[in-house]
Amino acid sequence: MATRANTLRQLAKNWPKDPVRPNLQFGELLNYVAENSPEGVPARGISAVKALQSNHLMKKYPISPRTTKPASFPHHYDRLVLGYENATKGKTRSWFQIIFGIYK
Repeated sequence: MATRANTLRQLAKNWPKDPVRPNLQFGELLNYVAENSPEGVPARGISAVKALQSNHLMKKYPISPRTTKPASFPHHYDRLVLGYENATKGKTRSWFQIIFGIYK
């Protein structure tokens, strides 16, 4: 049981930090579970965290272009990713850019 908790702590240590929400980190949740789980950490939990970290399901079930670029709004997810990347860098858009839908 202790080795599973140590494995979960190691996975938590290697989990990437979220720059958009610095007060809410998934690695901290994993540490909390490793320290406070009364029955110990189940093996399925460890394998689920490893699958998340390695993008196993993205490789097993790839997303089709029809999903990522819907005909009704083909640039939606590209703009969403761009907005996230700009937010991590601290960049914002002016009210003019927001109203007229200008993305940089």
